[in-house]
Amino acid sequence: MSEAASIAEMPPRYDPNGVEERWYLKWEQDGRFKPDLESEAEPFVITIPPPNVTGELHLGHALTYGIEDILGRYTRMRGFNTLILPGTDHAGIATQNVVEKQLAKEGVSRYDLGREAFVERAWLWKEKYAENIRQQFRALGCAFDWSRERFTMDPQYVDAVLEFFIRLFEEGKIYRGWRVINWCPRCQSAISDIEVDDREREDSLYYLRYPLKDGSGDIVVATVRPETILGDVAVAVNPRDDRFRDLVGKTAILPLLGRELSIVADEMVDTEFGTGAVKITPAHDFADFEVAERHHLDMPIAIGPDARITEVGGPYEGQTVSEARVSVLRDLGAGGYL
Repeated sequence: MSEAASIAEMPPRYDPNGVEERWYLKWEQDGRFKPDLESEAEPFVITIPPPNVTGELHLGHALTYGIEDILGRYTRMRGFNTLILPGTDHAGIATQNVVEKQLAKEGVSRYDLGREAFVERAWLWKEKYAENIRQQFRALGCAFDWSRERFTMDPQYVDAVLEFFIRLFEEGKIYRGWRVINWCPRCQSAISDIEVDDREREDSLYYLRYPLKDGSGDIVVATVRPETILGDVAVAVNPRDDRFRDLVGKTAILPLLGRELSIVADEMVDTEFGTGAVKITPAHDFADFEVAERHHLDMPIAIGPDARITEVGGPYEGQTVSEARVSVLRDLGAGGYL
């Protein structure tokens, strides 16, 4: 065959499909991505941030894992005993939500299926998208050791995490305590910050009058969430605010419920917001929780896991948050506190 004939048969454009897949398979079969357990070379290990099985990889994943792949290949060529450990993450509530959306298209809910059948559907989703993710990583050419792949619900993985937490507890580095969290009343579960869709909106700012216990006057606070006064335990002012200096240490009375509220000084308070005096509702506001911890205040829970008012709210118990807002505003106005 002449050189001219060879050139004529060469495809005008490079087609990666017939080349890259074949070479990746060979590299994987030859163990090119595995560390040498007998090697005395310095180890270099990357555990990839496991992608969620909620869907498929996107361009952001390609960027992140591409960097890790480059680092792994670079250190391997420098003589390090290199391992890049792949895996996927169950993603908890996020995966539950995508499965529920799939069920909704079929006209059923997780309650219709029952627990066991729903869990089975979730595992079917996981297997489908975990396999898609594996093939996407291979298509990217990522030099991962697939013989060590992990899923965040693998028994060995769960045992390792549990062991780590036990060690931290025994060393006094973790403890169990109350915190304000993101809670979904539909899922009946805590959810992470990255699963929260924050939205800005214009809202009404309500000014509420809290009488002083000694009858010497009142202190006015401003809030956009009047229904949360049912969980109030204090009023806070800035220690540098001369307007309220003489009120620090006194006691105010919570309208509608008659609960005694301490008036405390705390640097958290923005003197430019509202009146400069802030109601403290520790169980339902992140900043208020920190104030309550600093001042050793009670933290009554006025809104339950079902998004309804608890017994802490007295006559408003059982109302939804929206219903309680209407009722509280009505009664505050009737009592002359609004």
